[in-house]
Amino acid sequence: MNWRSIQLTYELRSPLHIGYHKVGNMQRTRCYIPARNLWGAVTERLTRSGFTVPDAQKGDYRKIGGWLKKFVAFSYFYLYEGDKLLNPFYCEGGLRYGNKTTVEFERAYLDAHVTTALEPGPATAEMGSLHEVEYIAPYRTDEDDPGLRTLIQGLVFLGETACSRLNGDTWGQLLSDLYVGGERRYGFGQLRLKDLKEINRLPDCLEEYELKSEGQRPGFKITSGAALLAHTVTRDLDVKGAIEPLVGRKTATSTGFGRDLTKGQICWVPGSVLRERATFMINEDGCWEQQS
Repeated sequence: MNWRSIQLTYELRSPLHIGYHKVGNMQRTRCYIPARNLWGAVTERLTRSGFTVPDAQKGDYRKIGGWLKKFVAFSYFYLYEGDKLLNPFYCEGGLRYGNKTTVEFERAYLDAHVTTALEPGPATAEMGSLHEVEYIAPYRTDEDDPGLRTLIQGLVFLGETACSRLNGDTWGQLLSDLYVGGERRYGFGQLRLKDLKEINRLPDCLEEYELKSEGQRPGFKITSGAALLAHTVTRDLDVKGAIEPLVGRKTATSTGFGRDLTKGQICWVPGSVLRERATFMINEDGCWEQQS
């Protein structure tokens, strides 16, 4: 199968929270959008717009989501500044995001929202309810470029079956606005499409990576010393970095939202450094798996 590669750049129109882990009263955010979150947002938007696929009626989230998993693949999406992706990268000096240290990145792009529940009678804070939600800010928050709109960029791969249904024009019409991540009832996670273009090669800032657009699934060929740009299954890989168990939530019925868990996988986290040349495919959950 041949896969078309489309580069998407979205503007962040409201705070973005991608759940990570909790530290004290603060719920931390990931500093990127995993492929699975993009898949969920696109599934929701297409289904609500009346988009249908074979053997699926309008409003069938499960079948439309299954069709997307089979014929569309997503990269992870990272913040984009100038002509650089701010993807994580473990180096001798610690974790960096593109050309920024962790401190510089967090000062420029992260903020937090504090909230608490109230006791109905005295209208005072309910004991133990104070919590803080960290988020990626829609505008730069540092003193270097205050007020500059935050951009997020990544790739979507369209298989042959999806090309006729989700070409560039269709994507721009149906998926120009997406809602991603958590805290959406507070207006978080709105993305608005800024730029869309089909590409045959990656930009210069990703010179260590080569697109792999033929085969059962799309992927990348990567040189030694490059950072992994997605959660990557750990099997037989020579990598320096960190690992985490990756488990997601899924909905089996309309009354059981998020009750089921996906099969857990032990993965190298994005930013871990590859010590050998390797080729990876993007599996249906958006993680990378090494190909022999």
